[in-house]
Amino acid sequence: MSDAFKPVGVVCTSCRNATSSTPAGWIGEDDDPTIGYALIECSHCHRLMVIREHSDWNGREMISSGAPVVLWPVRDAPLSAEIPEPARKSFEEARACHHAGQFTAAALMVRRTLEAVCTDKGASGGSLHAKLNELKNLKVIEGKLHDWSHDLRALGNEAAHDTAVFISAADAQDALELAEALLSYVYVLDARYNAFKARRALPPSQ
Repeated sequence: MSDAFKPVGVVCTSCRNATSSTPAGWIGEDDDPTIGYALIECSHCHRLMVIREHSDWNGREMISSGAPVVLWPVRDAPLSAEIPEPARKSFEEARACHHAGQFTAAALMVRRTLEAVCTDKGASGGSLHAKLNELKNLKVIEGKLHDWSHDLRALGNEAAHDTAVFISAADAQDALELAEALLSYVYVLDARYNAFKARRALPPSQ
């Protein structure tokens, strides 16, 4: 486990800021000494979090094998089953990257989410730019959603192609929220609206 007095970095699930906080100590599992748990306080909003960290034995001491994961509080709601699996899994990976503090990777997975939506909705343009414009022409997205989608594409392009750029926690969080709003509009709200129209078209019950 990390040294009890060494700060660990996570993304707060309450305020969504990256925070570096010092645990008071670690609690291990009896049957698996490579797993440890700690209680930390966000340096921004001062909310408490329970984190888990995996470590490896190097022959002399336990060395952290990756970024800690926040177990509690959990803020993300499950995605609707209306969202097709390729888009849903890509977005869930974007969330996982963000939770692990891998913000550039999160932006890349948000871009992949857009690609999955385009494929599902039959947009066949050569570039993602062209596909998103085709989604607008197909009336799948419109107005601000179309603008948002291009901003998310641009952020994903920076993450993919500009090796001097590393996406910030704030930009990655905004990208997740905008992408989730787009998924909700395209799949969840559209399905609910169609169900509403179908129900309203039925003759009134006697």
